[in-house]
Amino acid sequence: MNRGPNPISNREGYDLWSTDYDLYPNPTLAIDERHFPTQWRHLAGRRILEVGCGTGRHTVKLAAQGNHVTGIDPSPGMLSIAKEKLKGFTDVRLIEADFLTADVSKLQFFDALVVALVLEHIRELPMFFSAARRVLNPGGELHVSEIHPLRAAQGVLAHFKTSEGNEFALESVPHPEGAIERAAEKEGFQLLGIRDALGDQTLAEMNPKWIKHLGNPMIRMWSWIAPVPAGELRR
Repeated sequence: MNRGPNPISNREGYDLWSTDYDLYPNPTLAIDERHFPTQWRHLAGRRILEVGCGTGRHTVKLAAQGNHVTGIDPSPGMLSIAKEKLKGFTDVRLIEADFLTADVSKLQFFDALVVALVLEHIRELPMFFSAARRVLNPGGELHVSEIHPLRAAQGVLAHFKTSEGNEFALESVPHPEGAIERAAEKEGFQLLGIRDALGDQTLAEMNPKWIKHLGNPMIRMWSWIAPVPAGELRR
């Protein structure tokens, strides 16, 4: 009897997934890879924190734009892949830690946070936005992508199969429509915009099986500005 994916902790799961992550046929990653960078392609010469940097697929782009990048991720396996990709960049720092429990004093302050496909692994959204506010300069930018809430409600969350055919489901929670926006607003973040990326012909051409996603929402992307209290920016 098929009992579905085996549950696994995120740290253990991403370690196991790390060697195949960039090659794994994943339509969510494919859409995120195409669309999310347009949210932050204007960033250059900034101090950027990428939360959940994983194998560095966005870290490389941020560094190539001339930013001073810090990537944080709890998976040593994912970070080992990222280190190989980033060998040619001197202004990049990688930290093995959980963003929610990391020592903020070691993270300094940043001009922008970039967060791709991470919030599904965070049950308490207020904790994330509170941590983001603490490490962002007032007026700093927060850019987030996540599995679209409609897909999440249908049970589409992070999972993968190994080369041996074993399927694993990571620790994830489906955030309902509007939950992310409300959590950000409570921490004083000003919403700049929301954008959905739909399955399209380009995605279908990457993998014939993905034609089923044609016209359906795949990911949602947000951009916010951190609250600006009275006084000067922190530097």
